[in-house]
Amino acid sequence: MAAAPETKYLTGLPLHLLGLALMASIFMIALDLSIITTAIPKITTRFNSLGDVGWYGSAYLLAQMAFQPSFGKIYTYFDLKLTFMTSIAIFEVGSVVCAAAPSSMAFIIGRAVAGFGAAGIFCGGLVIVANTVHMRQRPLFVGIVTSMYGVASVLGPTLGGLMTDSPRLTWRFCFWVNLPFGAIAVAIVTFVFKPTTVVNTGLSIPQKLAKSGIAGVVILLADMTCLVLALQWGGSVYPWSNPRVWGLLLGFGLLTILFIGLQIRGKDDALIPPRIVTQRSVSICCLYVSFMQLAILSLVYFLPFFFQAVQGSSAKTSGLSILPFGITTAIATLISSAIVTLSGIYIPFMWLGAALLAIGTGLLHTLHRSSPMSEWFGYQVISGIGFGIGVQIPFFAIQIVLDAADIPVASALMAFCQSLGGTVGAAVAQNVFQSSLVRNLNKIPGIDVGRVVTAGGAGVVDAVPATLLGAARDAYNVATTSAFLVAVASAGVCFIASLGMEWRTIPKTKKKTDESTT
Repeated sequence: MAAAPETKYLTGLPLHLLGLALMASIFMIALDLSIITTAIPKITTRFNSLGDVGWYGSAYLLAQMAFQPSFGKIYTYFDLKLTFMTSIAIFEVGSVVCAAAPSSMAFIIGRAVAGFGAAGIFCGGLVIVANTVHMRQRPLFVGIVTSMYGVASVLGPTLGGLMTDSPRLTWRFCFWVNLPFGAIAVAIVTFVFKPTTVVNTGLSIPQKLAKSGIAGVVILLADMTCLVLALQWGGSVYPWSNPRVWGLLLGFGLLTILFIGLQIRGKDDALIPPRIVTQRSVSICCLYVSFMQLAILSLVYFLPFFFQAVQGSSAKTSGLSILPFGITTAIATLISSAIVTLSGIYIPFMWLGAALLAIGTGLLHTLHRSSPMSEWFGYQVISGIGFGIGVQIPFFAIQIVLDAADIPVASALMAFCQSLGGTVGAAVAQNVFQSSLVRNLNKIPGIDVGRVVTAGGAGVVDAVPATLLGAARDAYNVATTSAFLVAVASAGVCFIASLGMEWRTIPKTKKKTDESTT
């Protein structure tokens, strides 16, 4: 996709309407991640599938991650508007499959389809922002759009809890609710958005598909599947020495080498061009978003288990209890974006965000069954501020150090790294959680470990005798807070990585960004 001779940025009502469409689409995919958190314990109870918890997040994120680099190329060679709307349609199909799923396997398939659509939505949203919003305004615009993750994290668990506890709606309505948001986004984009970039017209459709890196997608999907299965099985389902586990790790290593070799050989036609990923700030931003998302998925997927399985809350109360994290995330995102827009300085926010996230998640690790509201509320606030401050910075930081022609691929790369972190985070945290849970349940005489694990987080009260319920809740407590340690370590990596960022500022005018280097 080549830039138009003179970029025409949107202003006034068209810009505001387009912003509303992007907010609706991003809110939709963010809600799909957060609304499920309070529903998962009931879903595991419905399908007797506690061992599949990691896949409920990983299937979505795995598909999203594997196809995001390809969407970077697709948005380069195909019509931006049509591709974006098609992605929304695919996402909605996946949501319908989840809503109507008769089994855990069908539910996981629906999550994968939705993840494929989400890959195109998120990447396309970033490309549309670069296509329609002036550089100086992008931090605030990106902040407003990405703040939908914070809003969704506020409303998602609460809505999920209300729907899950409702005998008329049940957890299935958590996915039907996605449909109107997609309809709003498609309607506005149809009438308001007119791309200011010119699609490459000198290639046939087969040639465009070939340049979209389909071979790389297949290898990447197989590669990441090996990694996720190894992380989920190792130490919990099978010992790490089991041939299934180390065979998967070996497959992951070999496929990774093959994928890297394919990218080096492809150069600028590669799925992930080496010259982009090796740029210093881009590579650091990749690390930052990966480990930031790894930390957050480790946190938000297991906080509901703390409230429901450890403290005995209902799904509705659990959703309300997670509000502090989501509210502070949204507020911190908007405030930090406004400050960056006014000052043009953004790197210190990466440092501060990672540091606060590490502190907050470290404090959450100390929670126990009798922890008062002041503790779990305050610790979530600290974590939410840290995440909100840092999460959006890398997405416009890469636009400052790269040429406009590289933004679609680089945006897809950022989205890929974010999904990679989330996929690995869900799998690693699930492994830590389940290994710890089984280990501690085995220490309790007279308890049926298999029954407790199969019952799921919401069913623990019915799976053990009343005299052993306290001990079972304590086992869940240790398992849940152990999963939070994954978030602590990941936030620490974010902080260390951010120290290597090039010092750049956002240019006030449309000049080469190198002029803003200090």
